[in-house]
Amino acid sequence: MAHVLVVGGTGMLRGACLHLAAGGSVVSVVARSHRSLNELVKAGSGPGRINAVPVDYTDPQRLALGLRSAMVRHGPIETAIVWVHSSAPDAPRLIAETIAPEGSGMCRYFHVLGSDATDPPGLAASQAEIGAPAGIAYRRIILGFILERGGPSRWLTHEEISEGVVAAVQPDAVDSTVGTTRPWSARPHE
Repeated sequence: MAHVLVVGGTGMLRGACLHLAAGGSVVSVVARSHRSLNELVKAGSGPGRINAVPVDYTDPQRLALGLRSAMVRHGPIETAIVWVHSSAPDAPRLIAETIAPEGSGMCRYFHVLGSDATDPPGLAASQAEIGAPAGIAYRRIILGFILERGGPSRWLTHEEISEGVVAAVQPDAVDSTVGTTRPWSARPHE
């Protein structure tokens, strides 16, 4: 059974977690809300399962410990889907280093970023941000916005984000965008 890590899986990536578990994966979900994690575990069905990792990714020691514990219980992480707010700029690198210890094999690391990551553009700039240690096959998913026909633009819904992430993970897209990021001037203004 494949072991997948999802960081930020109780919010906008909840649907992706449920899809992956229904497809037969063990999905270790990092989130700080025990209530949201418990609800996600209960909602999971199919041949796979949801494994709750109740830690705050802004706490480096607890995060590393939680990830290592998940790998001891369920094996190496083959795919990671990582959404981290800017309040924890070191978390993406720590996650990559923790899940890809020397000799553990290759892990596909899908770094989920907001639309502002397209400025400056480029996969290499995003990859450099985490350092992409040996054992990490870096991928990037940019979350854009939707241009409504005849109306204003809008941000993606949680369902659209989850569907777009799954659509990037399954074919192993190296660099993908959910929605659009162009023209930048058309993005929703809050």
